[in-house]
This record gives sequence, structure tokens and C-alpha cells, in this order.
Amino acid sequence: MWAHPGVGVRRSPIDARGLFARVDLAAGVTVLRLGGRLVGTGELARMMVAAARGRAPYVDSITVDEDAHLVMPPGSVAHFANHSCDPTLWHTGPYEIATRRPVGAGEELTVDYGTSSGADGFVMACRCGSAFCRRRVTSDDWRDPELQARYAGHWTPALQRRIDRLGT
Repeated sequence: MWAHPGVGVRRSPIDARGLFARVDLAAGVTVLRLGGRLVGTGELARMMVAAARGRAPYVDSITVDEDAHLVMPPGSVAHFANHSCDPTLWHTGPYEIATRRPVGAGEELTVDYGTSSGADGFVMACRCGSAFCRRRVTSDDWRDPELQARYAGHWTPALQRRIDRLGT
């Protein structure tokens, strides 16, 4: 895991703690390079059940391929990037996340979890408060034509391939 030196964690109005810009960041600046362990869909499901039952830490993951999910180390800086339906960050490579637009110092750095969550059954209530708020984020959000257009080319590779197969 790598984080841009100009980002840090502090209290967030979205959810407890969040990732924030400590300096002004131009559009297109890489702020996170994700790392961790690749697991299959079955193992990810077991990890998530264990976490939900309190027997394991919360699981941060992104879908990399149809049966490959990157599970990030618990408590990494990326863990604090909260969801927003109008995010300041997006994917620029399989493991890179960059600013979607210029971000001012003090602004929260957010991602749309729908652009990286492809494991069946993922559902999360949304509290982002943006004008684009979907109120619910799921592992099927990649199917939404509006989101496909909004994030064109900025999905994890597995989800982008799913979109490409639809031919929309």
C-alpha cells in the first residue's frame, strides 16, 4: 500500500473517520496504490461472514477479476476512503486511485464503492449526502448506464470487462 504524502486521516462527516487532502491536489494525481492479498470469491465470502460475526477484522476489498479480489491489510490508509456517489477519486489502473477533479486542502477524498465492488451480494446503505446519492450501493451498480457513462474507463478491470460485454 502507498498513499500520497499529502493525504491523511481525520474525523469525517460521512462516517467516523475519512481520508482527507492535506494539500491542494490537481486532477489526475495518484493518491493511493492498493496492495494486499488476492483471494477467490469463496474465500472472500468466508472472510466477510467472519468479519460480520466479529471473528475477524472488517474486510476491505476490490474486485480485480471474476474470481480474484484484492483484500487490503486491515487498518491501511485506503480503509479510510469513504464512499460517495459523487466521489473526488476514481480508479486509473487496476490498483491505482487518483483525483477525479482538483481537490482542495481539507476536502475529503472519497470513492464510489460501486466502481470496485463486484462480489455478489454486496449491499451498503449510502449516507454520502451528495446530489447524486443513490441511497444504496451494490455489487450490481456497474449495470447502471448512467454510472457507466459517468465513470467511463474508471472501473476496476473486472467491472469494466463486464460493462464492455454488455456493449452499452
